[in-house]
Amino acid sequence: IACVVLYAQDSNDGLLKKLVEKNILTQSEADSLAVNSHKTKSENVSQKIRQAFNTPYMQFGGYGLFMYKYSDVSEIKHNAEPRVVFVSMRGELAKGLKYFILTEFVRPRVYEFYGEWAPIEQFNLRFGQSKIPLSLENQMSLTAIEGVLNTRSISALIGMRDDVLWEYNKINSTGRDIGVRAYGGLFKAQTHNLVNYDIGIYQGTGINTSENNNSKDLAMNLMFQPIKGYRIGGGAYFGEANYIKAGDTEINSHVRNRWIVSSDYLSERVYARAEWIRANDGGISKEGLHGVGLYYFVPKTLNAFAKVDYLNQNKDINSEVIDYTIGVNYYFYGPCRLQLNYTYSDYSKSWGAVNSNEVLAQLQIVF
Repeated sequence: IACVVLYAQDSNDGLLKKLVEKNILTQSEADSLAVNSHKTKSENVSQKIRQAFNTPYMQFGGYGLFMYKYSDVSEIKHNAEPRVVFVSMRGELAKGLKYFILTEFVRPRVYEFYGEWAPIEQFNLRFGQSKIPLSLENQMSLTAIEGVLNTRSISALIGMRDDVLWEYNKINSTGRDIGVRAYGGLFKAQTHNLVNYDIGIYQGTGINTSENNNSKDLAMNLMFQPIKGYRIGGGAYFGEANYIKAGDTEINSHVRNRWIVSSDYLSERVYARAEWIRANDGGISKEGLHGVGLYYFVPKTLNAFAKVDYLNQNKDINSEVIDYTIGVNYYFYGPCRLQLNYTYSDYSKSWGAVNSNEVLAQLQIVF
């Protein structure tokens, strides 16, 4: 395309030069036409390139996060690093037949890769590696959650960095797994569906990991939206995981069950969310509860939030921590934003950690 455009530009320049020599055009008129011609052709090239890489069959996107962290209890108190750089590709090969691929480049890995059959709004079928349908926060992209990091109770109980899955494969599965999922919206109101359901069967081993036992995990979730913007519901997860349990010396298969109640509210200026989770990991009873409130001082541009998060990693000994977080988000171009968070963590004696202060700042670029 570039070669063709350059040849066309040279031809036009030669023609304009001849017209000036024959006094049909002045030099200033020829220069003006040349500039406009080059500008138009450059815009056409740019448009054609974008169209070539963004068709209904193949659309590219992604985002990058660059984070600064200060912690008063870490050996290295100040640290800055590129956190993630995600690139995605999606498309619709035929009506209702879709695919999605999500890869990361800072620590190269495939995070999502699935095919989807979506014949009607009420029933969709997804097969591959993607997020499990549990927890409202888990369904949100890192570019959409209010804080820099995921809530600790979600990270510990919904298959992220602090879950028991980490003990086996040392991979942060980011709330994702391999399996098949059916979902859809039911009972259409004027502006939204009154009911949304999800049910899926998963390997239970996390991302990019082969099956390691003969059982499959079951995840299900049901959300009601009686009025636009307000959702309430819950779900459950029943499965097993292989890891070395505290007090053991070898890997064994342990029960890994979760029950969750979720609710949130969204308007132009306000967002609020609360989730309560109970868990059973190999006979150890766990609990998580978080609530967050966010207000936009300038719609779509500037907001502030406050969040309280409670996690009990072992209810028998009350191994508890409470995180208190406040933060601001400034959107300087579309979904691109600057974030600033402060978190005070209050640990119980049985947790075995000292109380801490943490400051996080992050640059988010979405493309």
